[in-house]
Amino acid sequence: MIGDENLRGRPHLIESGIASVHVCWMKVDSEYILDVEGLPLTNPSQIARMVPKRRNQHIAGRLCLIDLLQRQGLNPSSGELNLTSDGLRFSDGESDITVSIAHSESLAVAVLFDGGKRIGIDCEPQNRDISEGALQEFCTPQEIQSLVASDSSVRLHHWMVKEAVGKATGEGMSASRRIHVASTEATLDGIRYSVHSIPETILNHRVVIAILHSDS
Repeated sequence: MIGDENLRGRPHLIESGIASVHVCWMKVDSEYILDVEGLPLTNPSQIARMVPKRRNQHIAGRLCLIDLLQRQGLNPSSGELNLTSDGLRFSDGESDITVSIAHSESLAVAVLFDGGKRIGIDCEPQNRDISEGALQEFCTPQEIQSLVASDSSVRLHHWMVKEAVGKATGEGMSASRRIHVASTEATLDGIRYSVHSIPETILNHRVVIAILHSDS
């Protein structure tokens, strides 16, 4: 488990355990304001409209992604982020790289898939209990029947896989009822995604990654 000792204000790499997949995380601290001036891949007018907590979450996610891009020898200032049917992508005229960002109240994460087509990531506090109301909104009746009888860790994993696959496609949770979840795999409209959990918890969070299956 990774704790929060002396981790304020900067991104950190963590091993994903997946070839060509790079993950970065950052603690979101509501006690001070992150500086957005001159920060690439951000929209200052959009950020100015955010409440302070949401603002820091958003910026921390961007800082994680910027760190990953720079480690790949790319200049974040020379490109832009685009949400496509293949998820979120960084494009600079020469490179077109699939990426994904997620955050909770206290953690931001980003993932970069070097050479991959689609990837999505989600992070959630490991003690989060997905309510039956949330299941009713985003799951099928068959899923709900199974999940309400399951323990909270199973419901949380199911939820996180749906979040990650939705990000990998660019559809988000609007696709949730079409996403069918197994422990290490999910499908959306017949297309398969492999599901991976980061082995270590980060600041008491679980992290799940969904990747377009190699034969899809």
